[in-house]
Amino acid sequence: MLKAAPRIIKWISIPTLLLASLFSHSAEAYESALNLVVCLGSVVFVRRAAGAGEYYWATAFVALAVFFSPVPLISKIFLLMALTCVATLATLIAVFRPRPVAHAA
Repeated sequence: MLKAAPRIIKWISIPTLLLASLFSHSAEAYESALNLVVCLGSVVFVRRAAGAGEYYWATAFVALAVFFSPVPLISKIFLLMALTCVATLATLIAVFRPRPVAHAA
């Protein structure tokens, strides 16, 4: 049961965050507060997913956190571009890291 709990929480959290995002535009007075709650919820799940080694889920939650962050749209665009560049650089460093050559005896 304890092994299934993170999986259940993960599959419940995504529809919950998306459902909360649907209500953010209908409640104009609470839109910024709802966006902040969705953004913070996504940040919590980014940390949990990264800690568990599930980097695809962490990436999805980072996108949700940026999308619902309470910053202006142009800042979100540049933030996503910066995150994409950092991810590309990290991938290139990991792929092209020099590996020691085994010498034949």
